Amino acid sequence: MDDIQRLLIERACERLVLQFAQYNDYKENDALGALFTEDCEFARPLDPTHPYYGREAVAGIFSNRKPIMTQHVMTNILIEVVSEDEARGRSYVTMISNPDPDRSTPREGGGIFFGAFDDVFVRTADGWKFKSRHGSVALHQGGHVPQIPPASDEERGIKK
Repeated sequence: MDDIQRLLIERACERLVLQFAQYNDYKENDALGALFTEDCEFARPLDPTHPYYGREAVAGIFSNRKPIMTQHVMTNILIEVVSEDEARGRSYVTMISNPDPDRSTPREGGGIFFGAFDDVFVRTADGWKFKSRHGSVALHQGGHVPQIPPASDEERGIKK
């Protein structure tokens, strides 16, 4: 693989990281779900021990949650190309939120959360996608840490 191909893969994966943040913030749930493979795995940063399996389950997290305003800032995005069809990455996330979803006027943020995502990307017929995305929170400032009740196995895409 030459340097140009490696850079194109890195950029495609970096773009997925940034699209995830923007689609999440602006409630573009269908577009967010489409960033994942059908057989993906996703662990939310505030609930990393209860991963979700499958694109439908992942999309459900975002379409079924209570409306809030969030702003995700993604930094330190580092992509390691494994092959022409796979890459791994780590990025830092800073997220600030407010329980009022109205974006028409500036408002005070609730809490600020600092964490990371560890990702596996794969090339598909439809381009690069998240195969897995595992979030974690390391620090928070102000506000409260939401207690997310564990989702049912069915909601998490676990088939019995």
